[in-house]
Amino acid sequence: MGIMRVGNADYSQYFLIACILMFISMLCCITAFAAPYWTARYQNTPKDFRHIGLWELCLYKYRHYKDDLQKPYTGCFWFWGNDMYRLRDWIIPPWFKWVQGFATLAFIFTIVLMSAIAIALFSTFRWRWKYMGFFSIIAFAICVFEIIALSLYGVRGQDRLWMPRPEFNFFSFGYWSEFAAAISAFFASTLFFMDARWLRAPYDAVEEKRSQNRKSPSNGSHLLLTNSFKASI
Repeated sequence: MGIMRVGNADYSQYFLIACILMFISMLCCITAFAAPYWTARYQNTPKDFRHIGLWELCLYKYRHYKDDLQKPYTGCFWFWGNDMYRLRDWIIPPWFKWVQGFATLAFIFTIVLMSAIAIALFSTFRWRWKYMGFFSIIAFAICVFEIIALSLYGVRGQDRLWMPRPEFNFFSFGYWSEFAAAISAFFASTLFFMDARWLRAPYDAVEEKRSQNRKSPSNGSHLLLTNSFKASI
C-alpha cells in the first residue's frame, strides 16, 4: 500500500479504503437500526404476525394469548406506544433489551467514528498514527457490539415463548444489514490498524537507530579506550 492522490490531497490507501468500508458499515447500521425487518414471515403462511425490528412490530388481526381483552391488533406499532402497553412485557423481554442496547451502542459509536473520519479527511490527522490506532479500536468495538446483538437475536429470536410460530419466519434484511455492518467494521478496523503501523514505521526506525547508537561506543570513546589499553601495556 502507498499514497493515493485525490484532487489536491494525498491519502494513504489503507486509510481511504477503511473510510469507504466504514461508510458502508454506517449505511448498513442505520438500515438495521431503523428498519422493522429483523424477522419477517414467509409468504403464503398465516399473516397474524408480519415483521418486527428493534423498535417496531407489524401485525394483522393478532390476538395475544395473555391479553384478557383479546383485542385484535392490526398495523405497525412502536414498542412504547400506548397501543402496546398490554403487550410490552412480551415484546421486550430482558434479552431483547440487551439486543437493543448493543445495537444502540454500535449506532452511536458508528456516528462518532464517522464524524471523526470526516474531520480527518480534511486535516492532517490522517497522517498521525495515534489517531489511526484510535479509529481501529473504535471500529473493532463497533464490530463487537454488533456481533453480540446478532448472536443474542440469532439464538433467542426463534423462541416460541417470544415469537409466534417461528417455523413460518425468517431473518430479514434488517438482521443481515447488521451483519454486513459488523463485517465492514471489522475489515475497516484491520485497515486502520495497518495504516497506523505503516505511519509509525519511520518513527520505529529512528528509535531503533538511536537505540543502536546508544549501545555502541562513539569513535571518540573507542579511541580513548584504545589509547588507555596501549598505555597500560
